[in-house]
Amino acid sequence: MYKTRLIPFKKILIIALGAFMVCVIAAFAQNKDVVEAPSSTAESYADVDATPSLPAVELPATPAPLITDPSVLAEQTEGDTIDPPENEELVEPEVDLNPYATLALTDSEKELLARMAYSEAGNQSFDGQVAVVQVALNRYMHDAYSGSISDILLAPYQFAVGSHYGPTQMEAVEAALAGEPALDLNTDVVYFSTGSLTYGSYYKTIGAHVFRTYS
Repeated sequence: MYKTRLIPFKKILIIALGAFMVCVIAAFAQNKDVVEAPSSTAESYADVDATPSLPAVELPATPAPLITDPSVLAEQTEGDTIDPPENEELVEPEVDLNPYATLALTDSEKELLARMAYSEAGNQSFDGQVAVVQVALNRYMHDAYSGSISDILLAPYQFAVGSHYGPTQMEAVEAALAGEPALDLNTDVVYFSTGSLTYGSYYKTIGAHVFRTYS
């Protein structure tokens, strides 16, 4: 007959405690591997969560303050010149060379001039008739003479003024006022004759008439 051998309680407690410690150590080692293993994954999360950089935005420059002081504006604009564009010719304003352009004669004064042109040069060329009309106009504008067109034409022993004229004489009057260069627009020509007159200086001859200047 066998006798049952009892294991002391103290020895059982030591064995159980040793087994518990082995389990604790194994579990701790397993948790450490799980926590430390995905280091690369953590870094990838860090890269994803990082705030993206925004492109630089240039702010518009602050506009210069508006200058309203007249004295300051005068200083800035003084001496400024505007140069013409390259290869562009400057166009000079047209100058009216007609010395009779400002004369405003009445119809009766034009008729009086036409009557004089018929009486003095009705048998001359058209330029000859324009020339005698311009002699009368030159006297009217000259400082050495005074009075109206009528006074100039009807002065004693100056012009022959009859009662007749035709369309050609009126055309000569209009041409003279328009600046027909019969006398080259020389307003100093105040004399004409058939050649016997010696006043002033010789200027030119048109047909049967010799034209002379005042000086």
